[in-house]
Amino acid sequence: MADRTSPQVQDVFSVGSRISWGAILGGAFVALAVYFMLTVLGAAVGLSVMDQLTASNLQTGTLVWAILTLASALFVGGLVTSLFTVGENKVEAVLGGVIMWAFLVGLLLVLATTGVRAGFNGMVGLATVAQNAGLPNWERSAQEAGVSKGQSEEWRRKSATTADKAVTKLEDPATQKEVKEAATRATWYAFAGTWISMMAAAAGAWMGAGPTFRIVAVRTPVRMGTA
Repeated sequence: MADRTSPQVQDVFSVGSRISWGAILGGAFVALAVYFMLTVLGAAVGLSVMDQLTASNLQTGTLVWAILTLASALFVGGLVTSLFTVGENKVEAVLGGVIMWAFLVGLLLVLATTGVRAGFNGMVGLATVAQNAGLPNWERSAQEAGVSKGQSEEWRRKSATTADKAVTKLEDPATQKEVKEAATRATWYAFAGTWISMMAAAAGAWMGAGPTFRIVAVRTPVRMGTA
């Protein structure tokens, strides 16, 4: 008589990897789209109210908006990732959201690095073309535009004076201290924003976690005389 009170080995099949890469990619791209949309919105609002705000208020508002934008986008991305994953529990959903966050951060870093390299290579290429073509410098261009030689010399002296003042200011201990404090604050803000974005992705995935599928042993009555 067969024992029907517990699952049999042949009734259990491997589900393979528990990571749903399709859901992670979908959530990451949705988060990237939401981030781009909110960034454009913030830029439009900032340009509209720029004349009504001070430089300090504008800088603070930009920082707060950047953190809120990233957190909101990753919350939506984590939610989408979890909604398109089948059979996960809360812990697996949170881990899926964190993996989506890590993938998106890596993608943004790659895009930023590629953009910097492309911009640098473009500038180097333009400089090389200009040098090879023998384009005139700014003094020659000014003379061709009708600017006298004395005026060009005065512009050169003013430019050199401004550069010397800038170098002197940077060498000032008070200025160096201010720059160091500003860099320290920016680093801590970036660290806090990174953690907030990761927690937002995990929270969105936790909110979107659906019912968990589990194998449950069902006791069924066995009739006499059946094999």
